[in-house]
Amino acid sequence: MISALKSPKEEFIALMTENSKVEGLDELSSKIIAILYAEPNELSLDEIAKRTRYSLSAVSTAMKFIERIGLIKRIKKPKSRKVYFYMEKGMIRFSLDMIRRKYEGVILPTKQRLPSIIKRYKREKSENSKNELKIIENYYKEVLASEDIMKKSIKMLENAKKNLKK
Repeated sequence: MISALKSPKEEFIALMTENSKVEGLDELSSKIIAILYAEPNELSLDEIAKRTRYSLSAVSTAMKFIERIGLIKRIKKPKSRKVYFYMEKGMIRFSLDMIRRKYEGVILPTKQRLPSIIKRYKREKSENSKNELKIIENYYKEVLASEDIMKKSIKMLENAKKNLKK
């Protein structure tokens, strides 16, 4: 529900928080992502804790997770002991990065390893292993189909990114 008392920035942050939660992120991680996305400059851990109204410890833990999945960047400034965080802007770039990470981190390694697993399963003689083999072979087909979809999605997003720059 949109409140007339909220600033446009607060409404945008609320919308981005809800969008991130739909993607499966928890409340705090979603709020951090929304705040960093809306912020043109990098923010310190202290400032993020203040804006989210969560403890420094909780924010630090969430930041490690968000950084590990590649959504934010850690920045060290010269002559400062503080750590700052920044998030690249752009929904298309964000989507493109997510698809590429999944393609490189899941699809390619799975595509490389599954054929030998399937080959070993085919040597098994039990009825149960035959049923398991069907499941794994189906999974492999889905991986190959996902690869095709991801490649097409990457091309489409790259084209959209180019067209937006024109």
